[in-house]
Amino acid sequence: MFSSEQFRQDNEDTFSLEIPADRDYRILQLTDLHLGYGIFSGRKDRMAQDAVRTIIKRSRPDLIVLTGDSIFPFFPKSGTMNNRREAERFIKFMDGFEVPYTMVFGNHDCEMGAVCGKDELADIFMKGRYCIFSKGIADISGTGNFIINLTDDFGNARMPLVMLDSNMYGDGWFFSGFDCIHDDQTKWCMDRLDEFKAVNKNIRAMAFFHMPPREFKEAYEKMKLGDRSVIYCHGSIGEKDGYFGISNREGHFFEEAVKNGVIKWMFCGHDHLNTLSLIYKGIQLTYGMSIDCLGYRGIDRQHVQRGGTLITLKCDGTVDINMVPLTSVVSTRVRGKK
Repeated sequence: MFSSEQFRQDNEDTFSLEIPADRDYRILQLTDLHLGYGIFSGRKDRMAQDAVRTIIKRSRPDLIVLTGDSIFPFFPKSGTMNNRREAERFIKFMDGFEVPYTMVFGNHDCEMGAVCGKDELADIFMKGRYCIFSKGIADISGTGNFIINLTDDFGNARMPLVMLDSNMYGDGWFFSGFDCIHDDQTKWCMDRLDEFKAVNKNIRAMAFFHMPPREFKEAYEKMKLGDRSVIYCHGSIGEKDGYFGISNREGHFFEEAVKNGVIKWMFCGHDHLNTLSLIYKGIQLTYGMSIDCLGYRGIDRQHVQRGGTLITLKCDGTVDINMVPLTSVVSTRVRGKK
């Protein structure tokens, strides 16, 4: 686990991390690395790791947030199902940057038949010298629901970062459809945010998870129809036929976040070719630029989606969100947008 005079674990689901008051604080979102570390994936793993090195060097982050599918124990692609070995190599790779990092689970980190489940992978993650991770409260859904409270030097909250497990598949394996953030996770999150709000009624927070809420697609479709209440920020939808990998289950996280009013930014991954960022009902929904060279057929030859997303918390409290593309080419084409 990460160790620093500016960092402490307050309880089983909350950390505090003091950040500088005299300069901007830079958070780099990386998503969908899909590192296989198997007999089939060596060349593409090297491409992905080289991309991560380039993006970290370019963005100079204070904190890195990985929003799922960091490893890929899928034998036909990677040549291994040993996600214990994958996780150990991944942690060693990330520790090499000597930058604190945190993460959430995606739907591929623990494939069906893989060696380790989430609980065992969490134990490996927590051994990382620069990793900030907690399994969270045991009696709610998912593994890795926790908060990193970014504070000033007096311990006052400046920006809580909420990490959530968006789970995997609803009733078992892939063909049952994607899962979502469950209602008990949502209640935990809103209760914790209410505690922050009781101290500071103007507190704002960010949430990080793997799979997008269904409202992301809803906002995109409204924007295409000319609804000016949806604000375009950056990026595009590159998945075929405007695809969003959303759950077929009725999750309530987004609507409860709107009611609660504290979360103003949500960041996800999952759909590797989507880089869109929109503001909908007061919340900026952002797909992180992905790294994946392995998961999709031919994706190693594509380039417009590959990169990171830099979130800059400025001294005056404002937030900037910018794509950090691996190449100079970034698509801003949004089908139907005027």
